[in-house]
Amino acid sequence: MSNKLFVFLVTADEAFIQQHKERLGREFDLNVLRSRDACRAALNDRQPDLLILDTRLPDGDGFVLHWEIREDFMTSDVYQILLCTETQLARDEFVADDFLLKPFGEEVFWRKLALVQKVFEDRAQGREQLSYAQGVALTAMSSMGELGVVMQFLSKSFACSNIPAVAELTLEALRQYELEGVVHFLWEGDSYSVTTDGSSPTEEQLLLIAQRRTLGRLLEIEHNLIVNFDHVSILATNLPDDTQRCGRIRDNVATLTEGVESRIQGLLLEHDNILKQQGIRYAVYEVRDSVKNLDARQLEDLHATRNLVNKVIDDFEDAFLHMGMVPEVENQLIGQLVTLRQKITGIVGRPGEVHEKLQSAILALETLAGQVSERA
Repeated sequence: MSNKLFVFLVTADEAFIQQHKERLGREFDLNVLRSRDACRAALNDRQPDLLILDTRLPDGDGFVLHWEIREDFMTSDVYQILLCTETQLARDEFVADDFLLKPFGEEVFWRKLALVQKVFEDRAQGREQLSYAQGVALTAMSSMGELGVVMQFLSKSFACSNIPAVAELTLEALRQYELEGVVHFLWEGDSYSVTTDGSSPTEEQLLLIAQRRTLGRLLEIEHNLIVNFDHVSILATNLPDDTQRCGRIRDNVATLTEGVESRIQGLLLEHDNILKQQGIRYAVYEVRDSVKNLDARQLEDLHATRNLVNKVIDDFEDAFLHMGMVPEVENQLIGQLVTLRQKITGIVGRPGEVHEKLQSAILALETLAGQVSERA
């Protein structure tokens, strides 16, 4: 590859760092981090192409950090190699792209990195081929006028795995229309904004968007156009003077914004489904732990109840013998006690219905969340 991969090595193992740092520095653009907090801070500044993460860190569980990075909307596509134990590998929360089981030799480590480099090379070649194919397709679509820009966005948007990728694709479309402006995203109390010139939007631009988001789906004032959907607003600040071309661009930007909204909704739904599945798995763990030995405990309680009732019945029978009751009355009362004893015996002999229903609930939850193994 012509450009070096940007790599985070996150470990507190100084011997490992000294052993591999020099060669890693030659082959990669390397950033060595020794703690969980240092890694999080570095991710805010710049995301790596590759993260080599040791699960043993001084300020927290590196496995948790690995999971948090994958679940974060902004870092979920970072390629991760986890230096972990066999127990961690077996956990349901393991979502790394690759791994090395401790302990491992130097030869194994470098062979693994060589394979990862090959993966990135193949991806780069695939992107080049895709770019060429898209270029050919764009040439064909250009005859369709400005609508081809929207079609190009829609065809590429399915490959976008996060909001920054959708934003960059949207800016590319606006630039093809020779428009300047801002793309602003809102989701779950968070936001992300970027301008067509690659800089952060000004406070004036953000204020303008905030004011006009409440004024309807589409608003055009002089040379400014804003199109609003639930999760995205596109502000264009230099509409052309040509009335006919301006009308076509306005319609196409509205269609483009609707396409952006659809992709963002899809990404949020995918993210929400992952969280729901993880919640179901957690519920399975909790319910499974709760029903362990429940049947045995239930039977023990029922047997204790039966023994207590039997003792009470026996005490009553002994009392009847000494009360000098009329034989017919005594026989009637003893008959009722015998019937009571039979009913108690029948209750004790029943299987644990609650236990069976909980087991059925666990099977249903596992069907929704996928097979859930025992806790590590």
